[in-house]
Amino acid sequence: MSKPTSRSRLLRNPDYVRLLSGQTISSLGSAMSAFAFTLLATTLTDSLAQVGLVASAFGLGTAITALPAGALVDRLNRKRVLVACSTAGCLSYGSVAIAGYADRLTIAHLVLVSFTSGISRAFFLPAQNAALRHIVDERAMGSAMAANEGREHVANLVGAPLGGALYSIGRVIPIGVDAVSYALMTVLLVTIRRPLPAPVADRREPILPAIRSGIVWLIQQKAIRVIALVATLLNFCVGAILIVLVINLQRQGVPAPVIGLLETGIGVGGLLGAIAAPSVIRRFTTGRIAIAAGWMIAMSFAATSMTTRPAVLVALLSLAVFTVPALNSGIFGYQVITTPDHMQGRAQSTIGFMAMSISPLAPVLGGASLDRFGMQPTVLAFSVLLTIGALALTSSRPIRTIPLLSEVGAPRPEPAGTPSAEPVPSPTGGFGQDRALSADE
Repeated sequence: MSKPTSRSRLLRNPDYVRLLSGQTISSLGSAMSAFAFTLLATTLTDSLAQVGLVASAFGLGTAITALPAGALVDRLNRKRVLVACSTAGCLSYGSVAIAGYADRLTIAHLVLVSFTSGISRAFFLPAQNAALRHIVDERAMGSAMAANEGREHVANLVGAPLGGALYSIGRVIPIGVDAVSYALMTVLLVTIRRPLPAPVADRREPILPAIRSGIVWLIQQKAIRVIALVATLLNFCVGAILIVLVINLQRQGVPAPVIGLLETGIGVGGLLGAIAAPSVIRRFTTGRIAIAAGWMIAMSFAATSMTTRPAVLVALLSLAVFTVPALNSGIFGYQVITTPDHMQGRAQSTIGFMAMSISPLAPVLGGASLDRFGMQPTVLAFSVLLTIGALALTSSRPIRTIPLLSEVGAPRPEPAGTPSAEPVPSPTGGFGQDRALSADE
C-alpha cells in the first residue's frame, strides 16, 4: 500500500482545509479592495498627499506594531487572535462599504481603516504560522507553505481585474465583498477543532523584555539569522529594480496596459512556481533550494538591465519569481518547524520587521538613482547587492546543511520561563535549530 503524499495528508486534514479556504477567500477579497481603496481616495480628495497617506497607513500600522504583536501572540490563544483579526477586518471594511453607500465616506475614515488593517496584519501573520505548526504535520509543512504562496499569487492575478470590474458597477462593491470575505473566513476559523492554546513559556514576561528576548533568540540562530538578513536585502533590491523598470518604460512611452504585463508576468511566474514547489521541496534539500533561488533571482534581475523590450522583461521577471515559492516554502517551513512554540510569534514578527524596515526606501532610492545615473547602472548596482545576498547564502554553512524539509527535526518542548533552546538535530544529522541563523523574508 502506497504512503500518503503531503498533498493528500493536507486534503484529509479538515482543520487545514478550513484555514486555507478562509485565507484564500479573504486574500481574494483583500486584493479587490486594495485596488478599489486608492481609486476611492482619489474621488474624495484632489490632494496626492492624502491619497498617499491612505496607501502608506497600512504599512505604518504593520511596522509600528509588528514587534509587540509578535510578543503578544506568544502569550495568547492563537485561534482567538486569528478570529479577532478576521472579525475586525469584517467590521472595518464593512464600515467603509456602508459609509460609501450612504455618501458619508471621508479620507480620514479610509486612513483609519487602512491603519487598523495594518495592525491586524501584524497580529494575524505570526498567529497564522504558529497555528499552522499545530494543524499541519511536519512532513506536509512544505506543501502547506507552497499552497499559501499559490493562493497569494492567484489572488493577486485575479483580484485587481475583478475589483476593477466590480468598481465600475459600484464604487464600494469591492469593499463590501471584502467585508463578506472576512466574515466567511471568521466562520471557517471558528470551526477549527484543533486546540491552538497559548504557549506555556514566558506568558508573564513583560512586553519589552519579551521583544528583546525574541530578537536575541533570532540573532543566536545562525541559519534563520542569515535568512532574515538576505530577505531584507532581497525585498529592498527587488522593490527598487521594479520601480526603476516601470518608470523607465513610462518615460519611453510604453502604453500602461503593456507595462501592466510586468505585474502579470510576476503573478504567472509565482503561480507556476507555487505549483512546482511541492515537488522541488520533496526532491532537493532546503539549503540547495535557497542557494539556487538566490542566484536565479540575482542573475535574472541583472539581465533586465540589458533590455527595454517589455516581452523580454516579462520573461525575465517570471523566471526570477518562479523560484520564490519554493524558496519561501522551504525556508519559512524550516523556520516554523524549528522555532519553539513560545517563540513562534516573535520569530515571525522580527523577521517581518527586518524585511520591511528598509523597503520603503526602495522606490525613493531607485527613482533618485535612475534620474542621476540612468536605468542600466541603477539596475546593475542593485543587482550587485542581490549577488552579495546569493554569495551570503552560498557561503553560509548553516544554510548549506539544511536538509530536506521532511527531515528537519522540531525542537523539544521547553520548561516554562526558558528564553531560548538548544538546536535539535534533524533525524539525518542536518542542522536542526538553535545556534545562530540568518533570516529572509
